[in-house]
Amino acid sequence: MNISYERVSTIKQDERRQEISLDNYKIDKKYIDKSSGKSLDRPQLSKLMFEVRKGDNIYIESISRLGRNVDDLRKLTEYFRQKGVTIHFIKEGFNTDGNMYKFLLTILGAVAEMERELIVERVKEGIEKAKKFGTKSGLAIGRPERILPKELGKYYNKWRLKEINAVEFSKLIGVSRATLYRYIKMYKGK
Repeated sequence: MNISYERVSTIKQDERRQEISLDNYKIDKKYIDKSSGKSLDRPQLSKLMFEVRKGDNIYIESISRLGRNVDDLRKLTEYFRQKGVTIHFIKEGFNTDGNMYKFLLTILGAVAEMERELIVERVKEGIEKAKKFGTKSGLAIGRPERILPKELGKYYNKWRLKEINAVEFSKLIGVSRATLYRYIKMYKGK
């Protein structure tokens, strides 16, 4: 059976880039995780490890999708080899048949591990700069503060006195009702 394993780091990301690289292979079953590659504690990876059988082929877009740690990559590839399963790394152009994969896995896995460490370091630097310079530097953390519409106060009293309902109020200031209620909460909190 031909199986694909795909992983993206966050729920907001999508796996289409990986799916495109796997289009040339007849995939019978897909496993997709939306979690960090720093840990082996991933639901779909665990399910894949349990369900694969001898003779199966696992297709993975790149080494970094399986893991970003050389030790974890070695453990996983050895686990699958012991089960008689071959892993194909598309981007890097090799698989776990034979013994040459160990050398390539070590070198390329170290690159993936270093890449992850650099990303973590850059994020920390960005956060430190944002804390140091505040939002004026353009490095704001989180959502920007919401500015209430000028007309909110004008219509708020009419709404409170039941002269207009929430639907009319939201149309008058040009927002959805959910946003209107958030604005009211903010307005009352002032």
